Amino acid sequence: MAINYSFSNEILNYIGSDNKSNWYVGIATYLRDRLFQDHCVDERNGQWIYNTNPMSETNARDTEKYLLETYPFRGDVGGGEHPQYAYKITPWTKQ
Repeated sequence: MAINYSFSNEILNYIGSDNKSNWYVGIATYLRDRLFQDHCVDERNGQWIYNTNPMSETNARDTEKYLLETYPFRGDVGGGEHPQYAYKITPWTKQ
């Protein structure tokens, strides 16, 4: 597996001690559309993070799979290409 541990750790550090099951991780080709339109994450007040460093599709998928299998994040393997993201699930977000 080609896991991007740097971005995985960035997500884990951002979340801190918060319960990982309150967070959704995914991959999207059009990251901002996916986060703020599809998932309805509040851009100004919500908690979200995404990877701004390019990586291969294989690396992105392996990293997503690693996070979903190792921690109790919500989400599923699949989605778009390359960019990865995570956001805190709230009553107004859509998974």
